[in-house]
Amino acid sequence: MKYRINIFLALVMLTNFAKAQTHRFIYDVIYKKDSTSEVTTKENYILDINKSETLFYTWDFYLADSLINNNIPFPKDMKLNTSNIIVHKIGNNQFEEYDLIENTVLNLKTENSQNWKLTDEKRQIKNLTLQKATTTWGGRHWIAWFATSFPFPEGPHKFHGLPGLIIELSDDKNNYRFELAKSEKIANPEENQFIEMSKQMSIPVDWKKYKAMKLNYYESPFNFIKNGIGNSKVEDFFLNDGTVVNSKNQREINNQLRNVIKKYNNPIELDKAINYP
Repeated sequence: MKYRINIFLALVMLTNFAKAQTHRFIYDVIYKKDSTSEVTTKENYILDINKSETLFYTWDFYLADSLINNNIPFPKDMKLNTSNIIVHKIGNNQFEEYDLIENTVLNLKTENSQNWKLTDEKRQIKNLTLQKATTTWGGRHWIAWFATSFPFPEGPHKFHGLPGLIIELSDDKNNYRFELAKSEKIANPEENQFIEMSKQMSIPVDWKKYKAMKLNYYESPFNFIKNGIGNSKVEDFFLNDGTVVNSKNQREINNQLRNVIKKYNNPIELDKAINYP
């Protein structure tokens, strides 16, 4: 899941980009789960761009789809809960955010746009020219470097509207940093079954309902996890880190999970951070 592949290898194929059905861009995302700590986490995210929409999702969803297609069971340590899938309809500001909370999928529709300020500052990375742009959005100040060589006004998460693909993006407090690691074209793309399944399972919510569901999860993450097992008779079960949960340590584990949720509350859109009691 770590990529150190030259992102410019695909540039020699730019003349063929128009013929491709899906353009895939893989980003390294380095971020702080806890804004008060200097510890960072690194994950890979995928941005798929086709004619009608973009998909932004974690690499684990790609892996999950591969497992489904090959009838391979999920590894016990594979964690897909509390992760998001973001769908953007090209040509407008409409987004659908699918938030996975254990066995529940919430579908939140929003409108998002950034008021970008383009600068004359440019820098060269090998044979790719990047131009700087800035914006204030989601409660943070952002710096983006985009390339018109990739003719897509898109970027990671909900960032879009620049005259080229966003190659690098970071906030001024170094809480989040996105770096393009790899690009490829997919001539005959197939639907990601895991993502399509998540969409079909989703429950439409507005912001008020979304916030209430997140707070409900925070009140008793233990119950969400146990209900997700699908067998109420199960007395003992395992967390993703291998911890055994049973009636003897239920309260302790529940408090630990609540503390983690409260501590790692540093979303990209800081103005939508939920105030957990």
